Amino acid sequence: DAMDVGPDVNKFLRANDIEGVDIRMAGGPNFRHLTINGTGPILKDVRVRKAMSMAISRQAIARALLAPLGIKAEPLGNHIFMSNQEGYRDNSGEVGTYNPERARQLLEEAGWKMSGNVRMKDGVPLEIHAVIPTAVNTSKQETELMQNMLAQVGMRLLIDTVPSPDFFEKYITPGQFDVTVFAWIGTPYPISSARSIYATPQRKADGTYDIQQNYSRIGDPEIDRLFAAANAELDRSKATEMANQLDAKIWEIVHSLTLYQRPEIVVTRSGLANFGAFGFADWVYEDIGWAKK
Repeated sequence: DAMDVGPDVNKFLRANDIEGVDIRMAGGPNFRHLTINGTGPILKDVRVRKAMSMAISRQAIARALLAPLGIKAEPLGNHIFMSNQEGYRDNSGEVGTYNPERARQLLEEAGWKMSGNVRMKDGVPLEIHAVIPTAVNTSKQETELMQNMLAQVGMRLLIDTVPSPDFFEKYITPGQFDVTVFAWIGTPYPISSARSIYATPQRKADGTYDIQQNYSRIGDPEIDRLFAAANAELDRSKATEMANQLDAKIWEIVHSLTLYQRPEIVVTRSGLANFGAFGFADWVYEDIGWAKK
């Protein structure tokens, strides 16, 4: 009776050819992003992370993934709020601006010199491994687009496709990757629910780190302070302002690169009432049912 097609273009096009169905869309609290592992020997340098971000055209990626769905292609400029959510402000600044020439300058400053088609430093090529799961066409498209963009500034992006069941357990959670792409599925309460993604990892008694959901392993005391203050603030406008301040800091340390708000697209059998793409709304179960003919 209903199927969530998410942002999958192939499923969306197939649904358009089916008679007797409705396609329902909404903008919810979900977004696609590039997570950057800041502990590796190359990406621990914030200049390299910044160069990589500025070498990626988020507008082009949004256009490639959203335009076939009939959705306006617009990069997301905030890690906390979605573009159709109260409090949204584009804090991406220089980091989120496509500027390959500036990216090349940053890489030169960081000591990465061109050698043929790729940059080198101390005999090591500037190679970044992107780990993605099998059978996720969106991840494949996004990383292939990034691969071409990064090549223009002398960065070689190698795409490693791994079995989907192993993606988080064996690669993302233990930090066996340089970059990856996936969707964060948010809630209508973005400040509190986002904290675990950006909080500074804390060392545990056994010497390992509790990263929570901070797969980038990059943190900052000011971000932690602002999250604590915003979550304790009862004045919504003040909490929103603090959330935007910490978001600007997330961009500054190049923790991750937001790509675009992930559309909610649900295909339902015609006549199914009050069910489909809910966006920021809650389900009201007693209102779901079949419309009278």
